[in-house]
Amino acid sequence: MSREKEFLEYVLSSVLAMVGQSIYILADTYFVARGLGANGLAALNLAIPIYNFINGVGLMLGIGGAARFIVARTVGDKKRSRQIYTTAAACGLLAGLGFALLGIFFVNPIATMLGAKAETYEMTKTYLRMVLLFAPAFISNSIFSAFVKNDGGPKLAMLGMLAGSLFNTIFDYIFIFPLGLGIFGAVLATVFSPIMGIAVLSLHLIRKKSSFYPVKGASVLRN
Repeated sequence: MSREKEFLEYVLSSVLAMVGQSIYILADTYFVARGLGANGLAALNLAIPIYNFINGVGLMLGIGGAARFIVARTVGDKKRSRQIYTTAAACGLLAGLGFALLGIFFVNPIATMLGAKAETYEMTKTYLRMVLLFAPAFISNSIFSAFVKNDGGPKLAMLGMLAGSLFNTIFDYIFIFPLGLGIFGAVLATVFSPIMGIAVLSLHLIRKKSSFYPVKGASVLRN
């Protein structure tokens, strides 16, 4: 593959993945508005900043770690590249567990701080708790996707994102309307979407195309 085609493949896969993510956020907003009305939409918008913050942490660790990974792999330092992946994955897991603890012990004050009132408080709290509890999955998906992309799998990284988006869109409708699960159904579809993405990305490991995996002795300070 020529450099121009390879560059185009990476650019298009990234753009399509972001478009897919935008579509599922739009679908989430639409179904919540139709199924739960103004209060449901307000609760969703109050909780979304926490989701965005979690997603930002995942992207920071994923893109930053994957950039250092590809530099180390390019110069032939396979050991260091795997240490970088291990450090990024470990930091992502620790950050995700930190968010999960917030969801267990501090969801009430967080909902209040975000501006939830009597009409939206319970729905906001439900959405927040689920998003925070599944933060390890959101962050791990972002990290895994970035490393798969930089390990020669831009198409698979795109498919992982699109699979999660499609799952969220379809099950948003199923959970909110036929099953009548309300805001819990909306957030349930959302939190399972990164798990679907991770399942698709795992094909990179199953096909034995991966040059990264966890190793012992990785250190945040050394990396």
